[in-house]
Amino acid sequence: MKLLLIGAFFLILASVSTLVSGGEGGRLVQRSWFEASHLLPAKRMSELGSVMHAYAERVFQLVPVRLRQKFGQKLWDAIELMTLRLLTIRYVAPTFVLSALIGLLEGFWSRSNLKGLVKIHSPMRFNLGLVGLGTSIAMTMLWVTAPITLPVMLVVFCVFALAVLSIRSLVVHAPSQF
Repeated sequence: MKLLLIGAFFLILASVSTLVSGGEGGRLVQRSWFEASHLLPAKRMSELGSVMHAYAERVFQLVPVRLRQKFGQKLWDAIELMTLRLLTIRYVAPTFVLSALIGLLEGFWSRSNLKGLVKIHSPMRFNLGLVGLGTSIAMTMLWVTAPITLPVMLVVFCVFALAVLSIRSLVVHAPSQF
């Protein structure tokens, strides 16, 4: 489990460094903005535009001066892209709450039907459920830092499916006394 977390951290770090050094942040911001406009209403998009620049400026001021001078516009574009994607995730967050609810309901239903058949829990499947939840968070962070454009709906669907299956596995295979 620790090895998986370390690997995810280094993958996110490599993705951020590629995003900064690639210099395509401006183009990716425009494409991500265009895709978010299909997902969010116009009122939310105008609100997102004003908030995004304020947050990006605040994060940019937290970066050491030497890095700001060395990377300049590339770093600003990367921070702006990551801020836009994080704010977009904030607007689609109810979908993730819905996936947790569906996983819980399905898990409780499956567990009540299996009560007579299963007498012990499966620690391996329980751990796979935990890993699945951690992977869904890592997948979201990889999308935020990715130097490519992926549709928001694809990310939401993948994280939704993984969260439902993981939470169901956690509930069904949780250790308890029958």
